[in-house]
Amino acid sequence: MTGTGPLQELRHYSSSREEFLLSEFAAGFHPGIELPALLTTLLPALSRLRLGWRKEGSGDFRIFTIPVPEPLSTAEEPVKRAETRLVSGIVDEDLQALIEQYIGQVTGRDWDDPVVLQRIRAAIMQQKGQYWKEGKARKIGYRKGYAVLAYLAYHAPVYVAQFSHLLLMLTRDRLLPARARILDVGTGPGVVPLAVTWFAKMLPGFSAEIFSLERSESFIEAYRFLVPRYAAGMDSLTIHPPLQGDLRDADSLPLPSSIDLIVLQNVLNELPGSAGQKGAIVTSLSRLLAPGGSLLITEPADRENSTGLRITVADALGADLRIHSPCSFIRGRRCRPDTCWSFVAQSSLRPTRLMQRLSGEYEAYRFQNTDIKYSYAVLVRDSRKRHPYTVPKHAPFLPLFSLSKHTGKRVNVIGAVMSGDIGDAGTHVFLFCDGTQNRPVYAILPGYHRSPENQYLLAAPYSALVELRQVLVRYNQKYQAFNLLVSRTSQVRPVGPNRDDFIQ
Repeated sequence: MTGTGPLQELRHYSSSREEFLLSEFAAGFHPGIELPALLTTLLPALSRLRLGWRKEGSGDFRIFTIPVPEPLSTAEEPVKRAETRLVSGIVDEDLQALIEQYIGQVTGRDWDDPVVLQRIRAAIMQQKGQYWKEGKARKIGYRKGYAVLAYLAYHAPVYVAQFSHLLLMLTRDRLLPARARILDVGTGPGVVPLAVTWFAKMLPGFSAEIFSLERSESFIEAYRFLVPRYAAGMDSLTIHPPLQGDLRDADSLPLPSSIDLIVLQNVLNELPGSAGQKGAIVTSLSRLLAPGGSLLITEPADRENSTGLRITVADALGADLRIHSPCSFIRGRRCRPDTCWSFVAQSSLRPTRLMQRLSGEYEAYRFQNTDIKYSYAVLVRDSRKRHPYTVPKHAPFLPLFSLSKHTGKRVNVIGAVMSGDIGDAGTHVFLFCDGTQNRPVYAILPGYHRSPENQYLLAAPYSALVELRQVLVRYNQKYQAFNLLVSRTSQVRPVGPNRDDFIQ
């Protein structure tokens, strides 16, 4: 061994070579080490240098340079077309047909055979019962038989649509390259690759190389049926067979290097262990990011999982891993993650044929899963932020941590809108955050106070930064939260790049 580290060794060795065999590198720097073990050790260094690997022969690995990708065009027409299709809520016909075909293949019966439908119903109800248990009793599994079919019937359509929305978000944030290397961790039956395939069909300028990790053989079997068939004939996609393994063993698995996007969609909440342990998994996976890459975590929108995501992310952050979005720490400090119940709500799906047959005439509430609500976090290994704004030192805006001193007064504040409208027909309510508050803060706009001066609050997208001027501070004892009452005399304005686009 030399006295330098793996990153320096690889940088020196690869500087004059487009590609090389790992055995050649090992002979000069790490003689005697088995190549698979050496490869796994080198994955973070390979990723830093934008180097990839593939198997070569029976026991060697070829290391090669991955070109720096071009950014994906955010041309309005294809992005709008994809967005319109998603808002329609229509589940792609080809995907519906493939799921139905797979059910027929597994059961040996028609997908809508009464016996098949009844067994899927029973499996869905069992999964729901597992999901809502707490503590050690909460053990969620989709590994065998009808459990996988129930997942495909109930969860998969929503999760495919959910990730399609997230791909559009990443495109707008310029985090998704035109040629993306994507690693889906805990892929299940391939919902993220299916969404990526749909996205590639909608945006002709996009292409991807897709890798995935999954521990369940039954899920991998479904993946092998669904994903290649859905992506058939698409030259813009390279889809690698899923690697079977446990994401908790990420440090010892031969995972791909130099990844542009790592995805953990509805995975961490199903793992046992503390937030610290889950944060360590996130940190470990982030080592595989290429320069400019990002890591996306999504979880269900309920309070426990949403706040659990924020706590896990807080434990994963460090000098080498930061939040890009949705959080904007505009005052240089972080809020309490255990009180941050923040999520996105998208347009609902239309029920698939399978959902309709499962629910019959009276049980839509049990077997039609059409709401798209989720919490997410995007992490990066550099200083990029969705909103790189910082509140100027002497700006006339109170930090939210000081609201307790101003109850009953009208104040000016600045922060991010961190929810959709969670009020009712008469009163609009939005979670509001500047990263400093110790208790939840809500912006409240009664319908009768709506005016041209404050209606931007209703149009502001999730995580948008806004100024609230002349809002009344109230404390809600019942919910232990502060309310900022927006009245006719209040003003709401966008902050940052959108400010000049505001029309009074």
